[in-house]
Amino acid sequence: MRRISKLLPAIALAALVGGIAFPSAAQGVGHREGTWEFQLPLTYTESWTANGDGGSKADVNAGFGLGFGFAYNFNDHLQLGGSFNWSSRSYDATLVQTNGVPRHASGTLESSTIALNGVYFLFAGPLTPYASASIGSTFVDSNIPNGQSSTACWWDPWWGYICNDYTPTKTETDVSYNVGLGVRWDISRVMALQGGYNRMWLDSSHSTPEFNNWTLSFIFRM
Repeated sequence: MRRISKLLPAIALAALVGGIAFPSAAQGVGHREGTWEFQLPLTYTESWTANGDGGSKADVNAGFGLGFGFAYNFNDHLQLGGSFNWSSRSYDATLVQTNGVPRHASGTLESSTIALNGVYFLFAGPLTPYASASIGSTFVDSNIPNGQSSTACWWDPWWGYICNDYTPTKTETDVSYNVGLGVRWDISRVMALQGGYNRMWLDSSHSTPEFNNWTLSFIFRM
């Protein structure tokens, strides 16, 4: 999995070399100023550890995430937008009971983030490095049972009478922060690629986990 995280800087470098080697291909690409964008990011998050109270901790494995976003370019340098990202990763946890006895658990951690993003592009041309920052809200579901199961039933217009079991799980919603660096390549007037490194923090009530992710975004300008 770590090999994949190394591909994104390689892609960014390839874009840089391509833009230098073929400057004529960049000619005719329109300026970003005054345009809207639709973004489809593919994210790879490295493994990280969350340390909690009483010696509890969770080792979250690396994994991929998907998302979408919109952004507006105020000029060729400044962009502001919003995004939604989702990921699902396995984890191994150490839970400490009230008597101090630890026990081990494993499961799947699901998270989703809604964020407001700001980006500054260094150059006005089609190939440019950038710096980004964002603030948002991250919902985390540990899938650890946190209450009694219950059964709900209803009539479905296609499937008839249906019953389903529901078990509440431990969830949390935290403020999240993100800063990043990367490279953007405007391939044409309507399409671009953007790859970069990001550092993210969660402002949890029990800890402040931080982790790295790499993002490759497919961008369509309008």
